[in-house]
Amino acid sequence: MKIISAGVGAALLLAALLLSYLSSSNADKMIENQNAIVMKYVSDSKEALENEDLKGAKKFAKKAIQADPNNKAGFKAYDEVLKAKYKPLEVNSVVVPTQPSVEDDEEEDEGAMGC
Repeated sequence: MKIISAGVGAALLLAALLLSYLSSSNADKMIENQNAIVMKYVSDSKEALENEDLKGAKKFAKKAIQADPNNKAGFKAYDEVLKAKYKPLEVNSVVVPTQPSVEDDEEEDEGAMGC
């Protein structure tokens, strides 16, 4: 009876070791797949930003965050969308420097002399 129970115990121990090995390798594969999904969404978000599709870029950035909240790439993509959304408008105007008038020069001279 002791021989049978020792054999069963050894078999159970071997099965437990095999199961833990397989589950750890599966966990690594799951993490790799999760990272690939996040990077695909981040790439799609950047592409949408380049095409000036802020709504689509925001959607893909959110999906990247939902796929893996611990991955910073999704948050960086979302931050880029917000920067693009709220960046100041560029004004295409020419600034012409103004020339001081003669009257302005006279006022400055009087102030300097205390008169």
